[in-house]
Amino acid sequence: MAYTQIFTSKNEYLLCITDGVVDDAETFIEWALKLVAKAREARRTRILVDNRTLRLDLSPLDIITFANFLEDQGTAKLGLRLAVLSNPHNPETSRLVETALVNRSASYRSFRSQQEAQEWLLGEPLLSE
Repeated sequence: MAYTQIFTSKNEYLLCITDGVVDDAETFIEWALKLVAKAREARRTRILVDNRTLRLDLSPLDIITFANFLEDQGTAKLGLRLAVLSNPHNPETSRLVETALVNRSASYRSFRSQQEAQEWLLGEPLLSE
């Protein structure tokens, strides 16, 4: 099964709602490239990603491959800030993705509630983020 992404420009951020399954690094990279392209098109650096119905069936190697690709492409330098609502059925995978990206200087954080995600997303970034 594949995935779908629906994008909506809000006043202060871009909303991306994803549904379906991502089960390999190449598909996850494709997902991220579409997200970055839409953020650039919408001229938004803050992105709320609603992945609550997206199932990530990824191995740790897939996640590292994904994170390394994004690092090699310089995506952290784009100044994007991503608040992600993760699927409650695969929290371990979501934590691994967050760890891999944060270790590569991405401003990325997973949340369980939309309110917490929006508060962090729209708050001022700390210098250490």
